[in-house]
Amino acid sequence: MLPDNFDFAMLPPPGNYNLYEIGMLASTIENIDFAITSWLKEDLNLSATRNDGFTSVPVLWQAPERAYQIKHNKALRDDAGALKLPLISIERTGITKDPNRKGAFQANYYSKNRNGRSGRLVIARRIVEDKTRNYAVVGNTRQANYTSGDYQRYFPRVNKRIVIQSLSIPIPVYINIDYKIVVKTEYQQQMNELVAPFMARTGQINAFTMKRHGHLYEGFIDQGFTHNNNVANLSEELRLYSSEITIRVLGYLIGEGENDDRPLVRIDENVVEYLFPSESSVPEDDENLFLP
Repeated sequence: MLPDNFDFAMLPPPGNYNLYEIGMLASTIENIDFAITSWLKEDLNLSATRNDGFTSVPVLWQAPERAYQIKHNKALRDDAGALKLPLISIERTGITKDPNRKGAFQANYYSKNRNGRSGRLVIARRIVEDKTRNYAVVGNTRQANYTSGDYQRYFPRVNKRIVIQSLSIPIPVYINIDYKIVVKTEYQQQMNELVAPFMARTGQINAFTMKRHGHLYEGFIDQGFTHNNNVANLSEELRLYSSEITIRVLGYLIGEGENDDRPLVRIDENVVEYLFPSESSVPEDDENLFLP
């Protein structure tokens, strides 16, 4: 699914191309964070039984600062300032660039500039019809042998000077990102309702896919669900059920983000013909060369 606004993408100047034909935008760490948050909010769309009925459970990216959260979303806290449960939070806990856990693109391309940086991957090619036609028209004119020397245009010949336009992007760099999802509830029934989709939604496997701006990422749910409950404690603290779910996402980066000094999408054309102009020399014995 392509977004409606392409302001964030470093695309080449407007030309003869279609954004739907390109279909490949920058893939950043923020995109992966957004993808897993969107999967948790929209795909799972978890709800739990509360005093006001079966309602949706809020999902927070990490734990926002108390003062900021109170000013911008007062509905998450009660009159005493405590967070209303149940509640789900997600946090990125680590990033690993493991060469042994690579995706579909295995090889490493170096830049043709020989500066030690990564190269580019050609994702599409097409023939530039107007420029190729011009070369074909120039090369298919011949002088007829059976006439008085008139030139015959558009004579059918094989044209080897074909202009090809290539669309390239930086090679994808695969990374493994770990996320920790914390589910907090007041009752055991609420915890059972919220944890069950993480186990049953993916079926007999623990893998699922996420999409963001035309990119596809793969997530793996850890087989162990950690429970940190205080129900066995007989003190006067608020009874709390807490579960931690670890998800590892196999993602990739295309481009270096805001600090990238190279264009994300580049359109190049091949070299069709080399021309070496030569200078004419004046014969020594021709004294009347420059006379009118």
